[in-house]
Amino acid sequence: MTEEAMYEGVVNVPRRRGLERLAAGLALIGGTLICLAAGLVTVSVLGRWLFNRPVPADYELVEVAIGVAVFSFLGYTQARNGHIAVDTFTLALPARVTRVIDGAWDLVLAACLAFFAWGLLTGGLEARQYGTTLIQLPWPIWPVYLTCAVLAALASVIGLSVAILKIGGPR
Repeated sequence: MTEEAMYEGVVNVPRRRGLERLAAGLALIGGTLICLAAGLVTVSVLGRWLFNRPVPADYELVEVAIGVAVFSFLGYTQARNGHIAVDTFTLALPARVTRVIDGAWDLVLAACLAFFAWGLLTGGLEARQYGTTLIQLPWPIWPVYLTCAVLAALASVIGLSVAILKIGGPR
């Protein structure tokens, strides 16, 4: 049974489309960050090769961009059921049972993402309190933590919503 057939009636729910639009917007932000990071690396490598002058702190800027991008993609992956799934034991089960099992795992993921959001929030507040900055640039690191905390929280809410839609889907 294909995933589309298994989630027939769940995938096309209007609330589901709203979740996917939010998640897609976040993923576009993540994709833009990845492209900017790639451009920065290209400019830095060319600067190093042609003029012996790379972009200062390029690795820190790429590190921040990639970190934020990863959290930007989580909600989209969850909304589209894009996480890796091993369904060896559930192939013979009725679609309703499979949806409930998948929904339960989505709840576990939502809880993990909420825990990550909490950890990032507390880490960001601590970094702000102590004035922690990037190593080479005197930029504070706490906004990155808080941005990732918000993105993890949104991914958690999307995961919770997807789980509810799966578990409460058509009988």
